[in-house]
Amino acid sequence: MESTDTCGTLTFPEEVDLSNGEAILEQAMRLLDSGAPALILDLTDCTFCDSNGLNVVTRSQMRASELGVPMWVVLPQRGIVRRVSDVAGLQRRVAIAPDVTTAREALAAHR
Repeated sequence: MESTDTCGTLTFPEEVDLSNGEAILEQAMRLLDSGAPALILDLTDCTFCDSNGLNVVTRSQMRASELGVPMWVVLPQRGIVRRVSDVAGLQRRVAIAPDVTTAREALAAHR
């Protein structure tokens, strides 16, 4: 978890499931509730993500929307996490970026 003046970035672990999904969600909520002007959820290094991971993204987006905070999700270009996200239609609900740099540039342009 990293917080700067311009955004908070939460890097997901290699695996997200029932054992750690709630803790990751708490970190995302902490970033949002602490006044982060934007949020990036970085799943670049995540190699496994079940419905708990999708729940973290969805609930984070809901809270970000309530607060008027822009949010981007960084997904790996391929692999199971990308496939699960595509099947779940995540790209219809949240802004997706190929890497953190692109997400930060998009957030800067948003301001």
